[in-house]
Formats: sequence, structure tokens, C-alpha cells
Amino acid sequence: MVYANSHEEKPPVNSEIICPDGVSVCPSTSTCCISVDGDYSCCPIESGVCCSDHIHCCPKHYKCDLKIFKCDRVFNAKILSMEPSLNKVEI
Repeated sequence: MVYANSHEEKPPVNSEIICPDGVSVCPSTSTCCISVDGDYSCCPIESGVCCSDHIHCCPKHYKCDLKIFKCDRVFNAKILSMEPSLNKVEI
């Protein structure tokens, strides 16, 4: 497993990342985001931007526009819903 804070090296495809809480796990092709309940959820894109509503996320270099539920940049991008983390790491 690879820790989410490691940005220098790309994790192997089909591997998992451990979220900053040290317990939640997401696919390496996703981003750990804090969810509404305070746990971590998985944004389904790598290097995603977590939205302040703790429900949605956007691609890298975009910002969340929660008034119209879109990702804001020069191009239109679809706002994505986060998915629950895969499982919890056993301590």
C-alpha cells in the first residue's frame, strides 16, 4: 500500500492508498477526501480536489462551484460524487 501523502512516485495500477487517518483505504487511482460523517471517502479520480460540501470532488486544477454543482475552470467538467472507502486497515 502507498500512503496518500506520497505525491512523488505514482503507485502501481490496482494498488491502494491509505488515507491520512491511517485507517481508510482507497484505490490508487482515487483521492482521499473527508466525507460528511468525518470519515474518509474516495474521490474516483487521482489528484482530485475535495469539495467543501464533503460529498463531491473535481479534477486536479479545477475548483468546486457548489452553487451550480460544476467544476470550474476554462472547460466544463462534471462534478463527481465520492464513493465510500474500500475498507479499513486493521491496526
